[in-house]
Amino acid sequence: MLERRIFCFWTGENPLTENRRKGLAALRHHSGCEVVLIAADEVTDFIPARDLHPAYPHLNLAHRADFLRCYAMLRHGGGYADIKPHYHSWEPAFRQLDEDPAIWAAGYREPNPGAISNMYSSSCLLGESHDRRARAYLHRKWLQLHFRSLIGCCAFVFRPGTPFAQAWWDEMNRRLDKLLPALLEHPARHPREQPGDMHDGKPSRYPVPWTYIFGDIFHVLGGRHRSRLSTRLPAPDFSDYQ
Repeated sequence: MLERRIFCFWTGENPLTENRRKGLAALRHHSGCEVVLIAADEVTDFIPARDLHPAYPHLNLAHRADFLRCYAMLRHGGGYADIKPHYHSWEPAFRQLDEDPAIWAAGYREPNPGAISNMYSSSCLLGESHDRRARAYLHRKWLQLHFRSLIGCCAFVFRPGTPFAQAWWDEMNRRLDKLLPALLEHPARHPREQPGDMHDGKPSRYPVPWTYIFGDIFHVLGGRHRSRLSTRLPAPDFSDYQ
């Protein structure tokens, strides 16, 4: 039986905003689960040094959370949630995973084709070849056709140790290995920094496209393993959460 526990991550030294505190309180009140918030000073207690990629301290805060949510789902399983308001019980999703061993993960259904991660944009930002950009474009189009069977990136429940989570972890670390030299030279300086953002009058050279180490992997794997996914979990509230 899966432990009724939901992980959240706050990876910066900045305090939670009022809206984030309200979102966390709503999740705790409605989910029916223990909600564990891992703050920046608790990361080294949560993840062993051997598993913390050397790129981690150079990532922006959102990408740090992307890294940690993958580790949590692979090693621990249970729930993950962005710190947004959640107004429904998570018990049905947990119970479905307990009762049906064919299901590896449950999440909320992506609401529309535009919610699918833009791996084509990432490919362009990384300066990949025309062929790789074309494949990314076509793959995204295929995933958009199947969006109703894909789970979203902001809240989900996983069994620990699934092939989905292992492939997610392996690919994310492979991408970070490749990005590490550029990250050492151009680390994130702002919490949500993206390549090309203007800071101090200059475009950022931070090398990690916004969805490259999470959504671009997660949706591809979701498409590959659609039959192993459930869309039983209600979606969070995406309005006015920051």
